[in-house]
Formats: sequence, structure tokens, C-alpha cells
Amino acid sequence: MVFSRLSALVVEGVTDEGEVIRVSALTRDDPVPCPVCGQPTRRVHGFYGRVVADAPVDGRRVVVSVRVRRLVCLVLGCPRQTFREQVPGVVERYQRRTNRLADQLGLVVKELAGRAGARLSRVLACAISRSAALRTAEQQQATIKIIKRAQQLRCNRAPGGR
Repeated sequence: MVFSRLSALVVEGVTDEGEVIRVSALTRDDPVPCPVCGQPTRRVHGFYGRVVADAPVDGRRVVVSVRVRRLVCLVLGCPRQTFREQVPGVVERYQRRTNRLADQLGLVVKELAGRAGARLSRVLACAISRSAALRTAEQQQATIKIIKRAQQLRCNRAPGGR
């Protein structure tokens, strides 16, 4: 299935607009825990829309329009009265690309940062700017440095460490 990584969503429709494929989806009606107190709730305060880019299909861009719920926390003392539902595994908070597309672009800029990465991303139908390619590469480098530092600290603490 082409949209298998969108399994956390209910796909309502797919529209072919030539160069762009639009997917309309909404979140499942499952209870969601409050981010502050952890109390699950289903009470809907309202809805809002998110538009995110997904990995290309058949050389064409894919845009996913997601209707996400704004929920009410039912615990009286909770400071967070309403909160927005997140879609983990599909798109992270504040991101404009699905995790699948972010992973693909990460692989491109890992090998070709800057202009070359931006040029190749256009050929792959998931265009990003040169500066976005550089930011992605810098974020990956920062993550690698943190992991290496954690490994060094573990080795130094272990008996007979290096």
C-alpha cells in the first residue's frame, strides 16, 4: 500500500492534481492522554488542519491535509484545559514534512549537503532549499555528536573501559 506509513490516520480521499497528489485524512477517534496530567480524553473542543508534505509517489509530490482534534482535559485541577492531538509516527510537532519524507531527505543531505542535496531533492520530487539541506545536515551532525559523547561516557564508566 502506498500510504502504509499513514496508518495512524483515516484516509478520506486521494485527489490526483497532475504534478501533486493530495491526500485528505483525519485522526482516529481513540482517546488521547493529556500531555500534562496523562488523563485520557475523547471530548473534542474543536478541529484544526495541518498540511504536510509526504514522500513522492511516481515522481509526483504528495501533500497530506490532516484534520486534527483539539481536545478538552477533564481533570479539574489540570493547568492544560485544552490541547492539540499529536500524530506520532506520521509527523512530529511543528514539522511540515512526514517522518518518512524527513528520513528520505536526511539520507540525501547526509551524502550531499547544500546545493547538491537541494538539486537532487528537486529531481526526486521533494524539493528543499539549499539552506534547509544545510540545516538538516547540521541537525544530523549534532545528533551524531551527542550519541558519540554518550558512548564515550559509558565506556569510561565501565570497568576496564577504553
